[in-house]
Order: sequence, then C-alpha cells, then structure tokens
Amino acid sequence: MKASFEATCAYLDSNYLTLEQLAARTGLAPARLDALIEAGCMPAHSHEAAFSLQVYAPINGVHETQERRVRYYHPDLAALASEADSLANAHGLAGAAELLRARHDCAVAAFYADSEGPPVGMAQRAWAAWRDGTLGVCLKRVAIGGILAKVAATELMKAALARAENEGESAVDGAALAESLEQYAAVTGPFGPHERAGSTRALVYEPAQRLAANWRSGAARR
Repeated sequence: MKASFEATCAYLDSNYLTLEQLAARTGLAPARLDALIEAGCMPAHSHEAAFSLQVYAPINGVHETQERRVRYYHPDLAALASEADSLANAHGLAGAAELLRARHDCAVAAFYADSEGPPVGMAQRAWAAWRDGTLGVCLKRVAIGGILAKVAATELMKAALARAENEGESAVDGAALAESLEQYAAVTGPFGPHERAGSTRALVYEPAQRLAANWRSGAARR
C-alpha cells in the first residue's frame, strides 16, 4: 500500500528543511551550502521529492506541469553548515574536509575503544553515510556515534532473532536483547510513511520487541 501524499508531505515538512529554509536558518547562500556539500564539509540532503501536477479540463483534456524537485535536509545541518563554513574560511574547502574526516575517524575509533577496533571498512562506510545524507534519514541526530550505535544494536537484534528461530526463544539472552532495543530506540528517529515498510524499525526492531516480550513471558513461567 502506497503512503498518502498528505502524510508523506507532512513528514517531510515536519522533520526536515528545504534548501531555502536551511539557507535562511544559517545565513549562508544556497550556492555556498552546495559548495560545502560537494567538498565533503557537510552532509547532503536526506530526501528528494518530485512534485508534478495534472490539470484536467473538459474542453481540452489533461495537461501536465513541469516537475519540481525539492531536497530536504536534516535540521542538524544548520549547525553543521555554520561550523563547516567557519572551517572552510580558515582552511579552504579541501582543508576543512580533511579536518572533518579526521575528526570522524577519531570518533569511529573511540566508539570501538573497548573492543578490538572497528570492523574492517566501518570508518569508510560511516563516512559515506554521513556525506550522502543517510544519517539524516533514520537518526534523531546527525552524529557518527548515532549511526554506529544503530548498526551495533541492529546486528545484535538480528542475531537474537536468528537464534530464536534456530534454537528457540529460551536460548536468547534476554538482557542483551533488551539493551539493544533501548540502544536502537535512543538514537533512531521516525521513518517516513513512504519508507517505513522497508526500514529496520519494521523489519528488525519491532520483531525484536515481540521476541523480547515473548522471552519475558516465558522467563516468568519458567
């Protein structure tokens, strides 16, 4: 079932900024924002909507308008853009991008400081997700720690679901599952009505919630 036009527009308007709104909030021209994004100094838009209109008249049938495309940016980008602009003014676009990437890599390393280190390629994948706007789709905040926490929680939930299927629900570590559910909920925002069916919330988090409820019920009976 397709999401409604009204619900989708309401989600985008309530949770994101257009380029014009982002420019007004930061005081930076749209062209400057585009330059910062292109250089890798700030994330790109998280959604792009294509609007078109058909007008019907009995005398001459259907007429279509030109398509209008609108990009939507996470509100966190306002602060990120201001910082990126300051860094770019001081170090140039390329220099600012290098500083931000180095800061990103340090944040990834710090997240995995208590383990054997980040999975192979994690820093690069996380950086790509930061740059292309992916973090703005599913997270409350556009912060590298959020996406790493979401990935880790999702993997734990997937493992619990697989173990329950293969070995039975009693084999699941209920405390670890509850912790992963809390971690996921703490960093993720609402998915849009147009994307929710294929989201980790619908495919992993909610099944894991049901598993946790079943596990608690079973533990109470044991």
